Amino acid sequence: MKSPFSYKVGVTMEDRIQTGGKTTRRSFLNILLTVILFIGIGGVIRTILLFLWPSKEIIQREAAGGPTSIPLNQIPVGGSKMIRYRGKPFVVVHTAAGIFAVSAVCTHLGCIVYWDKDKKVLVCPCHAAFFALNGSVISGPAPSPLPVAQVKIVGEQIILS
Repeated sequence: MKSPFSYKVGVTMEDRIQTGGKTTRRSFLNILLTVILFIGIGGVIRTILLFLWPSKEIIQREAAGGPTSIPLNQIPVGGSKMIRYRGKPFVVVHTAAGIFAVSAVCTHLGCIVYWDKDKKVLVCPCHAAFFALNGSVISGPAPSPLPVAQVKIVGEQIILS
């Protein structure tokens, strides 16, 4: 005698014969859950692959070589603005001496630097590296200077090229 509490995993040929070849509710749910599982795994794998190997369209958009312009009135004297230039973050600083554009990626471990208007230096918050407006290292663990972009003012626009 079979126990009423016995549980069978999967659908066997004997089960199909007993149900007249029809799909049971259990076998339908098993198929449905399997399909959902494979779709979910496929989505995760696709996302990982797109991250590791971006499309040519994304690469071209990020590395566009054209100049970038910013309205001069967006950055007051003594202030700064973070922008994206050629696919990388840059800090544009407006001082009494002029306008400077320096890469915002620290050469030590890749942290994002910011302009400290009180000390008048670029500061890396991760390991306390300090940089001058020409990108040179003032102090800290950074092994090399920050890359700089050429800046010119045309009319009321700041142009990075």
